[in-house]
Amino acid sequence: MTGEFPDHRISVVPPPPGTLEETGLSLAFIVELICKTLYFGGVLSLSSISEQLALPVSVANDGMEFLKRERLAEVKKGGDFLPAYTFALTDLGRERARDYHQISGYVGAVPVTLKQYTDAARKQTVRRMKVNRESVQRAFEGVILTHGLLDRLGPAVNSGRSVFLYGPSGNGKTYIAERLIRVLSGRVFIPHAISVDNQVIRVFDPVNHIRVDFGARPDTVRSQDQRDEFDRRWLLCERPMVIAGGELTLAMLDLSFDPVSNYYEAPLQLKANGGVFLIDDLGRQLVRPLDLLNRWIVPLEKSRDYLTLKNGKKFEIPFDQIILFSTNIEPRQLADEAFLRRIGYKIKIDDLEEGEYAAIFRQVCERLGVACSAEVIRYMVDRSDGMQRIRLSACHPNDVLSRVAEICQYEGTPLRLDKEILARACRDYFMEL
Repeated sequence: MTGEFPDHRISVVPPPPGTLEETGLSLAFIVELICKTLYFGGVLSLSSISEQLALPVSVANDGMEFLKRERLAEVKKGGDFLPAYTFALTDLGRERARDYHQISGYVGAVPVTLKQYTDAARKQTVRRMKVNRESVQRAFEGVILTHGLLDRLGPAVNSGRSVFLYGPSGNGKTYIAERLIRVLSGRVFIPHAISVDNQVIRVFDPVNHIRVDFGARPDTVRSQDQRDEFDRRWLLCERPMVIAGGELTLAMLDLSFDPVSNYYEAPLQLKANGGVFLIDDLGRQLVRPLDLLNRWIVPLEKSRDYLTLKNGKKFEIPFDQIILFSTNIEPRQLADEAFLRRIGYKIKIDDLEEGEYAAIFRQVCERLGVACSAEVIRYMVDRSDGMQRIRLSACHPNDVLSRVAEICQYEGTPLRLDKEILARACRDYFMEL
């Protein structure tokens, strides 16, 4: 059952656990986490313990009752208000906490189980996010593209399948891919961490996940009861977009185990679930393109992936994302027909027509606040497409006009745009042939 919340973009709301059993984890696991929390926190109130574990106060108190019975913790200060009770570890508790920390250094929110994560991923799948022409046009408002490209991108996103963006460099493939995330409606819950066989895998990553306030008005403070309307082991986020470029290796697509902290970091594709995973500059990685592409055959075909713990246990995770491959290399040089067949859409981002090129030039001039004449645009088009025999790329106007601004700044003169200064900028941008 899900709760009712004002944000219509939320597809599923995980209810809070009412008991320790409803967390799906063993009592021993939660006791270990409470011990480590108290060990590093010293004297803590039950409210603070609840907050750090991301559990309701009543559930955290059940764990504390066990610690008291086992003489691992004691009450330091009581009162009439249960959340205000403060606790500290006993000598036995501190000794036990040190042992626990040797096994796993993870301290923080109680993880969700693999089953809980899998169920939530299915309910908030990216494949339910249907888009139309209007939503795509809104996402690309103000962006000048080649004719008909939007009507090719829309169905590709709507399918939830993988997409191969290819074409000459400088035509905005990465920019287009980044814009596509705006087309996806809805928000998703990302867990702090997942537990598999009592091994912790950290999932939430502030680099790749943008948190969203869960329905709280900015002028109010949410009470404990309000915060417990959903399972706080999850964080509400915008649908993620994970980007990996030339630095991508096969190791980054597997679990990363930290021998110092003794817990795992989720691979990139797990962090991208529910959103978009962009593999940029495909073919520029140190790993062979064929090896990298072969890694995706099963996930693309079965919508599931497999990861392995260091003890050899293999387990299945959902593969629920739109994976975008971006490259300026001809696709058939990177993959065979068997792999390309598994790619849902192959879309070429080609060079611009003269009118589109001129429109981008005027757009950049407007942003810089400099007057732009038809004569200057004509010179730029001829310089790019004629004298230098370079095809019209979407990056040229911004790159060249940035150099114009830098020349004016260096000379201490107001920003201007004429053929003379444009020629100087082009001279140091385009390589002489």
